[in-house]
Amino acid sequence: MAIIHLKGARNFRDLGGIKTKDGRTVKPNMLIRGTPLVKLHKKDIELLKMQYGLSTVIDLRTKKEAEERPNEIYDNITYLLIPILDEGKVGISHEKKVRSLKTLKMMMPMEDLYISMVTGASQDNLIRALKTILTLPEKDFSVVFHCTAGKDRTGILASMLLSFLGADREVIINDYLLSNKGLVIKAHLIYLALLILKFNPKLAGKIRLYNLARRSFIEAALNSLEEQYDSVQNFLQQKLEFTEEEANQIRNKFLE
Repeated sequence: MAIIHLKGARNFRDLGGIKTKDGRTVKPNMLIRGTPLVKLHKKDIELLKMQYGLSTVIDLRTKKEAEERPNEIYDNITYLLIPILDEGKVGISHEKKVRSLKTLKMMMPMEDLYISMVTGASQDNLIRALKTILTLPEKDFSVVFHCTAGKDRTGILASMLLSFLGADREVIINDYLLSNKGLVIKAHLIYLALLILKFNPKLAGKIRLYNLARRSFIEAALNSLEEQYDSVQNFLQQKLEFTEEEANQIRNKFLE
């Protein structure tokens, strides 16, 4: 995997180069996880288009989030909005109405939120996003998929993509944890601001934690699928409904 260094955004990376259990490698310039295309510099978008062949953007945010901070529209790029969560899912979605201190105090454990993305009402939306990416024609790659921070919804979708392609669980978790390289400074600043303004170390620490990628978060989602379906692969096989031949053809598209 390769971190993509942009001036106007952090937490962009190409999943190309990730090894699968059968010894193959995810092709570069196909699957890029990132954040909204809101503050990108001209050179950033030129890099994504020229070096990485950006053709499709899949926005995993809620409709309200996308309206409040819309992606910049660039020529020859297809934009698809496929929300993973319903509006106002406290802790992950970022509409203005759920950014208040009162709602932040009510946040459920992130492990529970992650589990809800793969087993709750959000499951259908997750599968829709996953299937959309897997079945895109090759001319529509690379694809950038993103939420707001590129950590939670993006992390869940990336873990499902890599699971389908055959990556090892530890490889998937390590990719997820890489988000901290782009998030740790912001999380620390949030912690200091809450500490200074609210004099509440416990709340400040809680919010800081929720703005970082933690192994326990992604493991909660993966474990829940393994408990219900015996394995993540079984879950994907049942929900994606590809024949074995179709699944192999799709993997061949992404692997070398």
